[in-house]
Amino acid sequence: MACCGQGRAALALDRANAAQVPAVRGPSVRIEFTQPAAVMIRGPATGRHYQFHPGAQSQWVDPRDAASLVRSGYFRLT
Repeated sequence: MACCGQGRAALALDRANAAQVPAVRGPSVRIEFTQPAAVMIRGPATGRHYQFHPGAQSQWVDPRDAASLVRSGYFRLT
């Protein structure tokens, strides 16, 4: 069982890794999260973090991440 300190350490590690991901170059793809909940997801191809919630259900993402996210069934191209 993990304690809250381990969770904070994991979050700090994720933030450090996200900072190492290069900025998106070239075109992006707009996708929409189709569920009525909030979610933060890590792009499977780039490692970038994307946050979706009822107030912001669609956003621009790297096309390499978009392909996998749309295949999950929880996202659609807009």
